[in-house]
Amino acid sequence: MPVRVSLAILMAGGLAAGAVADAPSATTASQPAAAPNAPGGQMTPSFLNGRAWEDFRAGEFGAATRGFTEAVAAAPPGTSDHLQALYGLGMTWNLRGLGPDPVLAAKCFTEVVTRSPTGDVAAWSQLALARIRHAVPVGTEPDYAAVRKAYQEVVTKFPFHPAGEEAFVYLQSTWVATLDPKDAGQALGALEGFIKDHPGSKFLSAAWALVAECAATLGRPDDRLKAKIASLEGKELDPTNPYSDNAALYWEIATIAEFEAGDFAVARKYYKGLVDDYPQDQRRWGARLALERLDSVEARLRKGGK
Repeated sequence: MPVRVSLAILMAGGLAAGAVADAPSATTASQPAAAPNAPGGQMTPSFLNGRAWEDFRAGEFGAATRGFTEAVAAAPPGTSDHLQALYGLGMTWNLRGLGPDPVLAAKCFTEVVTRSPTGDVAAWSQLALARIRHAVPVGTEPDYAAVRKAYQEVVTKFPFHPAGEEAFVYLQSTWVATLDPKDAGQALGALEGFIKDHPGSKFLSAAWALVAECAATLGRPDDRLKAKIASLEGKELDPTNPYSDNAALYWEIATIAEFEAGDFAVARKYYKGLVDDYPQDQRRWGARLALERLDSVEARLRKGGK
């Protein structure tokens, strides 16, 4: 399947990602803070979960695996601590840098959904199961019928839950990625409905980014430009991530405005924004040259195109 829009980039830009595409699930789900030990120094399941999440966020996946495993054993089955531990263990097995095991991860997520089908952690676990179907090894084609079915089940079951909203965005991305105008038109209608019905969603930026890709496939540069700007305006930067900034999006908006939409005012605004806001970015020199080019073109136009 030809792919123009990278899901990792899309999610990092639109979903306040962190660790690429899966980070919203890893960081948005209800995670307990580290609780004090119980009297007598006993480590409670809540404490074990909190410490394991800290290890997870630090990339210490071995320690996180041990911590969540201990919490699973210590917590009464079906309790909030038990479900949190199962979810955390599943996330760790799925995302660990060396030796990920999606089979073990899926087992953990499935147990959460079985024990608490409509709970908050179940929503994230069901999304994680869909992501496992989608995020296959390089060179392998996902079973898109199964992937879309899995995402749709999350959307149907949790339509206004953040996990359901994220599932919706991933679902539409599978249609956008085909670069087929018919699929783009279908996705565009669904995305416009989502934007209208979910005005407070944290996934609006990602939805607008997909609208921009639909417009590109359908040959609508003005609509693509508007959607890119809307995606930028809705994007939340992660202050803890030094690589999270808007420089690439400024550059993309500026080049679309200049070369596709012919809107020099918008192009100038974002080239200048890149120069002023990101003085260390490698695109800054190109943006300065672009501003000089715009000056030259506009000067010729004022003189009658000579």
